[in-house]
Amino acid sequence: MKKACFYLCAFFLYASSGLAQPKAMEGVASIQSKKLPAAVMETPYSSDAVEAAVEEYFAGKGFKAVKSRDYQLFRGVPMGNSGGTFDVYVKAERKSRKEKESSVVYFVTGRPNEVLSNRAADDRYGVDESRDFLNEFTPYLEDYSIRQEIAAVDEALKKMEKKQAGLLSDSTDLAKRKQQVEEKIQQNSAALRSQVAEIEKQRNLLEATKARRKMP
Repeated sequence: MKKACFYLCAFFLYASSGLAQPKAMEGVASIQSKKLPAAVMETPYSSDAVEAAVEEYFAGKGFKAVKSRDYQLFRGVPMGNSGGTFDVYVKAERKSRKEKESSVVYFVTGRPNEVLSNRAADDRYGVDESRDFLNEFTPYLEDYSIRQEIAAVDEALKKMEKKQAGLLSDSTDLAKRKQQVEEKIQQNSAALRSQVAEIEKQRNLLEATKARRKMP
């Protein structure tokens, strides 16, 4: 009984861990030749998908991404309850060579127009706001991934339907050609029978004409 309860508990723990959304934590990001405190989160999505989702999200808020080396930079973004704005640097990297569909997201916030290479290594500016943002962003990221899957399946379905329409069109054309061929076969058979009869008639005429000769 105890063993059964143990396995049951283990199962629910495993299931709940699989359903749990990723959580952001404080970590370190390499940016502008510095290692700075940052919000870091592991995700079950590819780095390309994460960066595309981030760009879409901020675009919907009116912020355009600027490339800053290997980061996406969004300037003047309001976050948290302070009412202040941040320069937001976002980067997603593949978790490992074997885990191509998993990534690690680095979220670094700076003061408006701050040069991060001049920042002190222990300056935690914006880390808490970044962590909260990433945790709140997770449902959007999940929805983005699902929308991409829907789009991919829909595109595949459209291609299959297009192929089906082509096959139906070919089938109709082939049926018409088959009918035409069958009609030509019938016409050919009738013409052949008529020709056989004409030949037999002509052969009989030839024999009758030969029989009319008086001289050997």
